[in-house]
Amino acid sequence: MKLTMTHEKVKDYEINGDTMAIVPFINEKGAVCSEVYEREAVILVEKKPFRIIKDNCLYYGGSYDGKKEAARINMGKMCFAPIMIDSKLDLYFFPIQSPRNDTCIWLAQPHIRRIDRTGHKRASVIFSNGMDLPIANTRASLVGKLHRAAQYRSVLVNRTNDRERERERDRDPVLT
Repeated sequence: MKLTMTHEKVKDYEINGDTMAIVPFINEKGAVCSEVYEREAVILVEKKPFRIIKDNCLYYGGSYDGKKEAARINMGKMCFAPIMIDSKLDLYFFPIQSPRNDTCIWLAQPHIRRIDRTGHKRASVIFSNGMDLPIANTRASLVGKLHRAAQYRSVLVNRTNDRERERERDRDPVLT
C-alpha cells in the first residue's frame, strides 16, 4: 500500500483510530523523534514515542502509570504491559521492549494482521492496510506481546459488554 509521507514536522500528535505504529528515529540534530504510521500516511513528530504514549494517556483521561497498573491488575504481573489508551476508540498499544528505551516501537494491536519471520531475530509486522514494518525482534516474542495485548483488549471489551447487558436487563421489565 502506498503511504503519503508528511514532510512537515508536528510537535504534538493525537493517537486515533488510524494510528498503527509509533517508531523512533534520530533527526538531523541528533534528537529522538517519532515516525507515526497511520493507515494512509507517515507523520513525523518531534517527540519520543514514549512521550506520545504518555501524553495521549492523559489526553484520553488517565495517566500512563495508572493504565499500566490497570493492565497488571487485570492480566497479572508482566513485563512490557499493553496500554489501553482509550477503549471506546479501540486504542490498544503495546511496546516491543522497555518503554523507557528510546528505541522502543509501539504497535497498535487492533491493526496487526500477522507477524512473519524474516530472519534470525528479525520479523515483519503486517498491518491491516497491507503495510509491513521490519523489526529487529523474534517473531515468537512479538506474537506473545500481540496475544497478551489482544487478551487484555478482550477482557475489557467483554467486561464493558457484560455491564451494558446488565443495564439493559435492569431497564426492561419483561426480562426481569
